[in-house]
Amino acid sequence: MSLENNSPQRRKERGEINFGEKISALSASLRLNKIVLPLFLFVLLTGCASVSPVVKIGLVAPFEGENRAVGYDVIYAARLAVREINEAGGIGGYRVALAALDDGGDPELARQTAVSLAIDPAVVAVLGHWQEETTAVAQPIYAQNNLPFIPMGESPFGPADPAAYPSDFLEEYQAVSPFEETAGPYAGSTYDAFQLLWQALEESEQTYGRIDRETVAKSLDGLQ
Repeated sequence: MSLENNSPQRRKERGEINFGEKISALSASLRLNKIVLPLFLFVLLTGCASVSPVVKIGLVAPFEGENRAVGYDVIYAARLAVREINEAGGIGGYRVALAALDDGGDPELARQTAVSLAIDPAVVAVLGHWQEETTAVAQPIYAQNNLPFIPMGESPFGPADPAAYPSDFLEEYQAVSPFEETAGPYAGSTYDAFQLLWQALEESEQTYGRIDRETVAKSLDGLQ
């Protein structure tokens, strides 16, 4: 029998590999796994460690019901503001996530959405609710949970004439909407409210070294 025909591969094909050789092969495989698996875990964990921390901003508006036009006017302005800040690198190493919830213009649903945002520790501020009835129900819940709240739909963040919006804002607004929507009366004030919030988050990080509800509340008090 030739050496080629008596090679381990040929003997394996003929079922002639003995138990000792199987153990040797298994040991070699385990030694390889001991090297590869820790290396894989190191790469995986290193990649996870490089992910920026995230803070959430709550946005509550009537996305359904008779006032849904308000909700769809403000959501694209909010998305534009969040996209811009993240494309600029975030704030102090933090990236921003938008948590948009529908209250349907209904006080009970507004209460439920306020509770759900209040119990999420990653939410550091909320903008909403664009109606007196829903704002009146939700605002005390935010206050009880030390969650900074910017009431929308009233001065200084009430409706405005879209004809007065800058042309570049109108273009960017259309770019983030799926059907090139036209910015309405609530879009501009929503965008402005987010700019105020970005200032508060930046001041929180620079002054206190962190971004949380306590520091954002202090920063907002100093800016408003």
